[in-house]
Amino acid sequence: MKKELIKAIEAAERYNLFLKVVTSVRSYDSYNSFFNIYDEHEEACRRIVVLTKTKELEEVYDEDPTEEIKECKIVQGNLWIKDYSLLTNPDKINLSSLYVIKNLVEELL
Repeated sequence: MKKELIKAIEAAERYNLFLKVVTSVRSYDSYNSFFNIYDEHEEACRRIVVLTKTKELEEVYDEDPTEEIKECKIVQGNLWIKDYSLLTNPDKINLSSLYVIKNLVEELL
């Protein structure tokens, strides 16, 4: 079956979704034996372009930040499209050049 691609910007408009550049974070738990408590620290990993239903989405949890996003995939109810280094200025990411698989966008709905 052939994968039908559509521009991510067009998909966002057509399906009332939001195309966003978000920061991925990985949660780390550590145990402090002196205070007998767990501390949770979040460390930023990379930037990810996503299609989402959530206007306020700013970050996503990333289980494996070393895994490159080679093809669109649905993760945690969002469509992950492409990843970038944290050093990449989000304003410099050309969202109009990104494509998504139409079936995945429809599955997201």
